[in-house]
Parts: sequence; C-alpha cells; structure tokens
Amino acid sequence: MPKKLLFVFCLIFNLVRSQDKSVTSENIIQWQEGCKLDISDFQKERDINDSYTFTAYKIEFYPLEVVVDRNDYIQGYKDLTVVAEFHMNESHFHPDYEADLLKFEQLTFDIAELFARKIRKKFEEMKTEKERRFSAYQYEYNVLLKACRAYQSEFRKATNSGWESQKEINTWEAKIHNELNALQKYSIKPL
Repeated sequence: MPKKLLFVFCLIFNLVRSQDKSVTSENIIQWQEGCKLDISDFQKERDINDSYTFTAYKIEFYPLEVVVDRNDYIQGYKDLTVVAEFHMNESHFHPDYEADLLKFEQLTFDIAELFARKIRKKFEEMKTEKERRFSAYQYEYNVLLKACRAYQSEFRKATNSGWESQKEINTWEAKIHNELNALQKYSIKPL
C-alpha cells in the first residue's frame, strides 16, 4: 500500500508542477533583486528582419489560471498578483557588436518590474476594498501596462535605444532604481 500512495503523491506533484511556470523554466527568468541579465540569457537566433538587441518581457498574472465565476468574481482574489518575466527564447543579443547595450536591456527588464510593482500596489488597494471582480483588476492592469509601454518608449527615445552616452544611461538607471526603491514594499520573491 505505501508504494501506491507514493506513486499517487508523485503523480499529483508532477501534474501540479507542470502547470506552473517557475523560475527554473528553461525559457523564463522572473525578475529578482540583485540578479542581472547575462548575454547567455538572450537565446533567440536573430532573424534577418530583427532589430538590434531585444528584451522580450511580460508582466504575467499569477496564479496563471485565474478562476472567475459567472458574476465576474475571482475565486481566491487575495492571491492574485503579477510577476515580471524575461523570455529567453524570444530575446536576442549579439555580443560581438552590442556588448555595450546589456545595461540598456537590463534597465528595460527593470522597468517591467517597476510597473509590476505599481500593478501589485494597485491590486493591494483593491483587495483592501474587497474588490473581487476580475474585470476591475484587468482594467487596472491594462491601464498600467499601457503606462509601462509609454515609459519604455520614453526610455528608448531618451537613450537612443542604449546607443546614447553612458551618462544618459546612468541618469535613467538612477531614476529607475529610485522608483523601484520607492515601491520596495511591493517587491515579491520569485514564484
């Protein structure tokens, strides 16, 4: 009987684990304090039509499968959060002639975490008000995701996509890190 129980436990464990994106995924890195992107993290082969370096990121809802009832209420709404993810197999980087752009790409990922924190902050405010409607969370997520895209665009223009002087990059780095520190309360450990 113990062997059957162990088999069932292992089966359930593997099913649960296979449904969850984790930090150990071969293609996804969740943003973490103090961890920097490395050239080897950019694993997409560059196509002829691809631009210079590219950081593919996503601010993902967690848990991945949000259960919503017919009244638009999230089941377990207090567990809802977001995570900034770097997608290795969609990101490309050519170390021979773009080595100086790694800091720019890291800051692009840092901006994703900055807005993930802003979304988490908004979600916490909504949870305090006992908001349970998924559409309300989705709306706020979309508003802040649009703001993230605008911020990324401003960053790209101001730094000429990383080709600007190191002084300009350093100015943005200080700005982004100050904003991250101001929202430190909304940082999370990798899921």
